[in-house]
Amino acid sequence: MYVRYEMRRAMRIPVELMTPDWDEPVTLTSADLSPRGCYLPSRVLLERGTPVVVSFRLGSDAAEWTLFGEVVRVSAWRRLTDRHDGGFGVRFVGTRAMDRLRLRERLRGVPPPLPRRAVRAA
Repeated sequence: MYVRYEMRRAMRIPVELMTPDWDEPVTLTSADLSPRGCYLPSRVLLERGTPVVVSFRLGSDAAEWTLFGEVVRVSAWRRLTDRHDGGFGVRFVGTRAMDRLRLRERLRGVPPPLPRRAVRAA
């Protein structure tokens, strides 16, 4: 069973993603972020358990955050009525408690993502 330990925050920021499978880093835009992970919409999906390194900045003058993680959730596009392309959830691993606390402070005041509106059949 998946347990969410932190509230997700609606953060659409550029995230540089590196995996052992790719030769070069890829920049994706996050959908949400928490001190323990993020969700990255993408048309190219990674397998569950894939180790990754993510780098991002929170604000224009902020220092770069570089965190290790692993893919824990994969959401694939399945139907023509699906409103998103899919993506994957990354859980940050090996993050120190102090770093999680600093990240939580930077995210304070950012609202959670809004639920998606259901598509009605015609």
